[in-house]
Amino acid sequence: MGISTKPMNTAAPTAKSKESEALLTYNEALKLILQECSEEKPKAELVPLDQAAFRILAEPLQAPFDLPRFNNSAVDGYGVIVDDLQDCDKTPRTLKLIDTVSAGDGNWLSELKSGQCIKIMTGAVVPDAVEAVVMREFCQEEAETVIVNCRARIGENIRLTGEEMEKGQTVLDAGTKLTPPALGLAATVGKALLNCYRQPRIAIVSTGDELKEPGQELSASQIYNSNSYAIKACLAGMHFHNQTGESANNLVRCLHTSDDRESVDSTLQKALETSDVIITLGGVSMGDRDYVKVSLEEKGARTVFWKVAIKPGKPVYFAVAPGGKFIFGLPGNPVSALVTFELFVKPALKILQGEKGAAPHIVSARLQAALKKKAGRLDFVRANLAENASHQREEDQTWKPPYLVTPTRGQDSHMLTGLVKADALIHFEQELEYAPEGAEVKAQILHW
Repeated sequence: MGISTKPMNTAAPTAKSKESEALLTYNEALKLILQECSEEKPKAELVPLDQAAFRILAEPLQAPFDLPRFNNSAVDGYGVIVDDLQDCDKTPRTLKLIDTVSAGDGNWLSELKSGQCIKIMTGAVVPDAVEAVVMREFCQEEAETVIVNCRARIGENIRLTGEEMEKGQTVLDAGTKLTPPALGLAATVGKALLNCYRQPRIAIVSTGDELKEPGQELSASQIYNSNSYAIKACLAGMHFHNQTGESANNLVRCLHTSDDRESVDSTLQKALETSDVIITLGGVSMGDRDYVKVSLEEKGARTVFWKVAIKPGKPVYFAVAPGGKFIFGLPGNPVSALVTFELFVKPALKILQGEKGAAPHIVSARLQAALKKKAGRLDFVRANLAENASHQREEDQTWKPPYLVTPTRGQDSHMLTGLVKADALIHFEQELEYAPEGAEVKAQILHW
């Protein structure tokens, strides 16, 4: 892809390089996650219309009637007989106003004679005798007459019965995400309850003696618990919300454990008992008190992988517990936690709630500043995307990436400032040590 590399190092491999060779690649790790999650078929549930936004339909939705249900007017105007207006563009025609039909009216005149017209509001039923509706802007109403200043075509400004959808036709396919237009269409055909795939219950488990909640007083060695709030915000961005009212649920819950083994064991047990997906934050690396992995394995969790050849986020952990519960152990550094959520947890949750696709949004971009690193890990470099103005210049027929991408300042795994400013992650490939300015790279767009 136009990226040059430094000459290969011919020295004997170090323990660190051997470890990198043994680690899964990003693509291998993601493939394993999606395979495991795809085996767990999501169950369906009836969801009230007002709580179904962005849920995934579990079955096709059929139209119970024609759409529109009746001929109706697309404009505010006057229903006319077309032959009455043959020369109106030259000589205005005066018609007798005999009735008015508003949206929702159930009574209207069924007969319309030459020389007459009916005032019709947008969305109102168009009587069968009306051949066209002339927009009000081209007419002048005086007393009980209407002066028309234009010609009309048969069917003009009339929405015909069934022109959008016929009775029994599929309105929305199974697997459709109920975006605002899709939800509006479901409401249009009268659905008060929708059969959607159930969203998994999620437990966020933060770990660490050093953590305090925002607003509490800190000692000299303590920090605020930011990761729980950041990951919960990621889930909110995916429309995992706790609901209220008669159908209230506790879809997302936050737990915390200190760094002693007993607390880790009891907190993880509670998470396993009440959740379908557990996201742990910290406690999965090589520290003396990183008990999360061993505790889960003693509870029957099957480790799928631990550590991936990526940066940030190398010590990420993925396991499956009895009962088809999925566990994601994310690193404790704030950037590592958020990046590994984007890379691994988000695609898994999409599959688990019935979405058809989980692929990230990746584009080609022209690198605006040189990058360097040690070979052996795929670096996800926080960056800003901008449109490439020269992408489609007619005088230059050579293909150019549609975007320009610039690394942000603050690339360390504890520096949230660089991620706050970023809207993309550059894929700085695993085997490379250097990417020059101007190189073509892949950039993954961030959709929080």
